Amino acid sequence: MKWQQRVQVTTGLSCWQIMLHLLVVCALLVGWKTATLIHVGIGLCLVYVATVVVMFALQPFRSGRLRDIADFLEELTTTWYFGSAMIALWLLSRVVENKFLLAGAGIAMIAGPIIYSLLVKDKASGDFATKHPIRR
Repeated sequence: MKWQQRVQVTTGLSCWQIMLHLLVVCALLVGWKTATLIHVGIGLCLVYVATVVVMFALQPFRSGRLRDIADFLEELTTTWYFGSAMIALWLLSRVVENKFLLAGAGIAMIAGPIIYSLLVKDKASGDFATKHPIRR
């Protein structure tokens, strides 16, 4: 077994995902040490938003290289969503002083995509295979 496969089996992440996390942590540390953490946080959130927009733009393609890029970006945004949500919540806390509003925003950021994906999951196909037959 190659070392990349051992890392992926152990952590559940591929090497490029781990490198992405390390890059984000390094950017945040540099921003903290240079007193530009707010600007670095805004920049990271803007990079995330740009990635999501490109991913959505490439979603209609069903095959080919553009679909491969869309799948890669989907995996990338899924990997980085929680960190981006926490950075956005921290940035929001610099502006908003109401703790209940911040708690609501945090819950919406974390639970929102989950609820959305559950509500719209495969409504277009309409034919769901059941695991167990229905008894009458």
